[in-house]
Amino acid sequence: MAYKRLSLTRGNSHTYGVTFKNSAGIPYNIKNWVLKFTLKTNYDLPDSEASLQKIVTSFDDTTSGTSGSAQISLVPSDTINLDVGVYDYDISVTTGSANEFITVMKGRFDLEYGVTKTPGTAGTTGTTP
Repeated sequence: MAYKRLSLTRGNSHTYGVTFKNSAGIPYNIKNWVLKFTLKTNYDLPDSEASLQKIVTSFDDTTSGTSGSAQISLVPSDTINLDVGVYDYDISVTTGSANEFITVMKGRFDLEYGVTKTPGTAGTTGTTP
């Protein structure tokens, strides 16, 4: 299991990619796996009190999970109403046929303040006073 510190500005979008491979470097088929990203103010809280939990059960790759790759996408509405601060997070999987539960990454998650509150519109230019 890996320990990693992550950070994100509150209200921003970000996608975290995870790839599962065996010791020989061959990707697992994760087609029937369940991937969870859980964010809490304290790791000891029950999951029902998580500040955010994203559950991924389908995978975007064209091989339906056989590449071993999954994406956890955070969108602005996931964090915009959370308090700025340090959270605990983990990424865990429940495997398909073996039904094993494995924590694959955990650590601290810095949710940082943002200065700009209103996103711009793509394809337009700003004006200078």
